[in-house]
Amino acid sequence: MNKFNDSAIQILKETDKPLHYKEITRLAIDKGILQTMGATPWATMNAQLSMDIINNGERSIFYRAQPGFFGLKTQGIIKHVKVSAKTKIIKHKVTDSLNTKQKGDIAEARVAELLTLYGVEGLSCYRPISDDEGIDIIAKRREKLEVAYIQVKSSFGYKDRGFVSTVREKQIKNKERMILVFVYFDLSEGDLFDQIFCIPAPDFLRLTANEDKKPGERVFTVGLRNPDKSKYSEFMIEKRELANRIIEIMDKL
Repeated sequence: MNKFNDSAIQILKETDKPLHYKEITRLAIDKGILQTMGATPWATMNAQLSMDIINNGERSIFYRAQPGFFGLKTQGIIKHVKVSAKTKIIKHKVTDSLNTKQKGDIAEARVAELLTLYGVEGLSCYRPISDDEGIDIIAKRREKLEVAYIQVKSSFGYKDRGFVSTVREKQIKNKERMILVFVYFDLSEGDLFDQIFCIPAPDFLRLTANEDKKPGERVFTVGLRNPDKSKYSEFMIEKRELANRIIEIMDKL
């Protein structure tokens, strides 16, 4: 365990119900249980609890009650579904014949679904007619004329690989409303990995400023084993939190 997990356990035991990771963090800091100098402790809390669930599976003491909310299994809230031994589980294999454009279209569609389906406020998504400027999705707050421009970068593979994407500098420089969303499509599950990275363009440029790279390119690389240990960890979120995070970023612009 680490200090974030330990403090979450104490807070969840005291409240005896699932809480949003921001509320867990706030209570832990207010009560003096958690001491941290980080700028976004709530993001670290979300990452740590999410990774505990991913790494430990059924052995994890935590469970996700709904997007952004965590509870303790020891409180008996989680329900297990028994599968009969006679039940035949069919596992479909993702085709190997997808080309680069098809993969990009699939990832962008999944991200648009996340933005549309989840979030406390809701976002409307639009696709530009052309993507010459690196804009894959235009996200607009409903009933408001506020938008964010999203570039989706995807990696496809199995659990032994990780996020690897190249970003063109000219598409994100001097664009404060550009947000990069890095997703990993797990071919063994046929779906996006639960954890994704949502990084405003200025922050991505800052984090990759001193890396060796080809002229005009920035590279994003994160392994799947410990993505919460990467330098991008504060931007790692559970995928169903994407709409809320986009709105938070828009509020700061």
